[in-house]
Amino acid sequence: AFWGDIALDEDDLMLFQIDRTVDLTKHSDGNARHTSGGLGEQSFEPSENTTSTNSKKAVKTDGRQNTTLVRRPKKKEYKDESGMDTDSSPRVRRATTSRAERIWPGGVIPYVIGGNFTGTQRAIFKQAMRHWEKHTCVTFVERTDEESFIVFTYRTCGCCSYVGRRGGGPQAISIGKNCDKFGIVAHELGHVVGFWHEHTRPDRDQHVTIIRENIQQGQEYNFLKMEAGEVNSLGETYDFDSIMHYARNTFSRGVFLDTILPRRDDNGVRPTIGQRVRLSQGDIAQARKLYKCPACGETLQDSTGNFSAPGFPSGYPSYSHCVWRISVTPGEKIMLNFTSMDLFKSRLCWYDYVEVRDGYWRKAPLLGEFCGDKIPEPVISTDSRLWIEFRSSSNILGKGFFVVYEAICGGEIRKDAGQIQSPNYPDDYRPSKECIWTITVSDGFHIGISFQAFEIEWHDTCSYDYLEIRDGLTENSPLIGQFCGYEKPEDIKSSSNKIWMKFASDATINKAGFAANFFKEMDECSQPDNGGCEQHCENTLGSYKCTCEPGYELTADKKSCEAACGGFITKLNGTITSPGWPKEYPTNKNCIWQVVAPTQYRISLQFEVFDLEGNDV
Repeated sequence: AFWGDIALDEDDLMLFQIDRTVDLTKHSDGNARHTSGGLGEQSFEPSENTTSTNSKKAVKTDGRQNTTLVRRPKKKEYKDESGMDTDSSPRVRRATTSRAERIWPGGVIPYVIGGNFTGTQRAIFKQAMRHWEKHTCVTFVERTDEESFIVFTYRTCGCCSYVGRRGGGPQAISIGKNCDKFGIVAHELGHVVGFWHEHTRPDRDQHVTIIRENIQQGQEYNFLKMEAGEVNSLGETYDFDSIMHYARNTFSRGVFLDTILPRRDDNGVRPTIGQRVRLSQGDIAQARKLYKCPACGETLQDSTGNFSAPGFPSGYPSYSHCVWRISVTPGEKIMLNFTSMDLFKSRLCWYDYVEVRDGYWRKAPLLGEFCGDKIPEPVISTDSRLWIEFRSSSNILGKGFFVVYEAICGGEIRKDAGQIQSPNYPDDYRPSKECIWTITVSDGFHIGISFQAFEIEWHDTCSYDYLEIRDGLTENSPLIGQFCGYEKPEDIKSSSNKIWMKFASDATINKAGFAANFFKEMDECSQPDNGGCEQHCENTLGSYKCTCEPGYELTADKKSCEAACGGFITKLNGTITSPGWPKEYPTNKNCIWQVVAPTQYRISLQFEVFDLEGNDV
């Protein structure tokens, strides 16, 4: 049988009692915000007529993992879809959320990837996010201090996600066993963007037939139809090709039994449904409508490319609005060169202009605003993204402009935290590349480097492709290590606030490369208060811990020490003392020793000193 996925909202949070704490100190997320049954996925359903806080639900259970699923009355059901492989997951339709508060502001979706995923899985997540970015104006960014963000995690639900932005904190996108496939992750991200399963559209009966007798017992609610006020199809027709559509045998009693049967088209052919390969044209069109993407412009992800004003060089139309988003590998910068420039010139570029911003959206720092016919100087980003916006509002039109760009590998980085990746990551790095980074954090700190993924062509002396790290700012600084192969290097800590990194590849074999986080690191144990530790302080990357002398143990505050007592003893001889001996023992101690001798041995106890508080009884 084929399994599907689920969609949740706030009521589900309360039912599942999801722990909402996220530990970012270890660069990972500890908890998710939702649950779903089976290998399915959940999505959060935004609806205008029904809010999650006042809806009553009946409880369903998905037989795959006996996970409690929640459903609304009146056909507002949670869709449970699992992606047993690539295109087997059911997904929420392109019928998008009808609630404006579920739209991510500016189309920007901050994310965190939990620490329990492999480098390969992380690469798949990023490939799926880049797929959505390339075809829409939605942008996924690593979370910094944003209040609302998604967390890639693994919950009991398997594959699940909320539909749209829940708000008020983190929300989970759970990628469970057998769900870490590109198409399934892209589907789950569709829920995050705001899509429901296609087959739940109010008009679905005109396009598909639900064969209820073939549906697994307990999964019928996944095929209920949503009401008109719960979704907004934005004028898009029913999309059999949507990545959000269930397959024909999803939740069927047998692999050869249909649960959803598409109606025949004008040629008598039943359309194929349930693909998990890429966004359909309908998915793309609806997402662009949902987030009001400008009709002109695109997301550019290649290491080199070009773009121009509409109509160039014949002339751009009045009242044009275009946005180009350039996104290259983290750790690279972008060089932008205008090769032609002819826009109507006005004071302060008030009418027609092109502006370049140093980041992923219109609120990023302005690098330049240009008009007239003077070709601007080259523009270089400080990070791996640029936002370019063109507007025209005059009736005097010029030829427009033409721009070429290229990704610059390596460079000087001056900030306290960030990410560095090999060129073209998560895809294979390019041949014959050499990238050198110098990283400087605030004075008084060290630099910590933690690897999330690592796959560089192996050689016993790393002679072909390698990553070299040195403790300073030059190639002559002390060598920390030269790395290649397929195992992640141990965490690295510099001796100062500066570090030098070099990635090199030869002309032949290429691998996936690496992804690493860097951050400022403090040695808390070197502080005058010894990190607050009563006895010993041990520094670790990103943190520290207190330890105690033999015979003592940490108290509940994890900093103070008290006399230890009790334990399991298997030695043939030894000494047992009261806590703190020869000092007075502390109050409120309860010590139990278990002494175990080999078979056929007896145990002899001889007290040398005995002085305990007693009573007269």
